[in-house]
Amino acid sequence: MTNDDQPSSSAGMPFRRVGRGTVSTRRLEAFTDGVFAIAATLLVLDLTVNDIGKVASSGDLWASLSGMSSSFLSFAVSFLLLCLLWSIHVTQFEHIVRVDGVLTILNTLRLLGIVVIPFTTTINADYSDVWLGRVVLPINFLFVVLIGYLQWLWASRRGSALLDDMSDEERRLSRAGSLSAVVLGVVTLAVAPWLGSIAFVAYALDAPMTRLLQRIGR
Repeated sequence: MTNDDQPSSSAGMPFRRVGRGTVSTRRLEAFTDGVFAIAATLLVLDLTVNDIGKVASSGDLWASLSGMSSSFLSFAVSFLLLCLLWSIHVTQFEHIVRVDGVLTILNTLRLLGIVVIPFTTTINADYSDVWLGRVVLPINFLFVVLIGYLQWLWASRRGSALLDDMSDEERRLSRAGSLSAVVLGVVTLAVAPWLGSIAFVAYALDAPMTRLLQRIGR
């Protein structure tokens, strides 16, 4: 019997130690996917017919729906950005093959930011006429992408046993991609007091920003 294959004395079932101080990613990935799915679903709860009020004609309904435009915009922006954050998570865990305690803590902090997004989206929709209401959601997203960047830095550091056989050059390029989301998060936060949810359009510049940071890092 090797060190990697030890019987479980409590359940009588075998388990595999992936490495000293590390475990398989499958449970963390499943939990993370579930949190993302729930957060994305909860976003729609802010859109209810209770906000429409009394409707006697199509004109009344159209006017009521138009009055909910900020809620629709906040929902769409948050849903699309949640999908972007999830895609970043998926990309990272295509290469992360083991997790340790630090990576687990960082992922937990990132999920803390994820589950708050439905709440900050509601604030953004209901209080978009005040400065603080416009910046709460950008702060939330900046927190999430910053933690995601730190998570990838930890996983891809030199000598890390958490990744697959990525080369040093591939790790460097991937870190530039993670940093791009942080830079665009800062830009979004900086212009959000004036543009509101429209400021999130900055994330559309992710690809050119990534290429720029990759060239700078050479």
